[in-house]
Amino acid sequence: MKIDPGLTIAPLASSEGRLAQPQAKQIVSSDQTDVRLSARASELAQMESQLASIPMVDRARVESIKETIASGQYAINSGNIASGLLESVKDMLNAAR
Repeated sequence: MKIDPGLTIAPLASSEGRLAQPQAKQIVSSDQTDVRLSARASELAQMESQLASIPMVDRARVESIKETIASGQYAINSGNIASGLLESVKDMLNAAR
């Protein structure tokens, strides 16, 4: 995992990890525009709503890891962690140039 120094964090809307969606402002106007979406746009909207219902966090996997840690069976590979940190630092130094 690399650390991006320019990363900005958006607020979360729920404990499931979904990003908060900006609220649309309703504008009342005397001018009206007729908008029609294509069949493809309707399909995409439907797929988007289906994806929104899928949690981003795999609760079963999280519980499995928690149990493994609690039982003392979780093995940490410090070599992989150190290598990842060194690579991340190298990338940040190269990006700063």
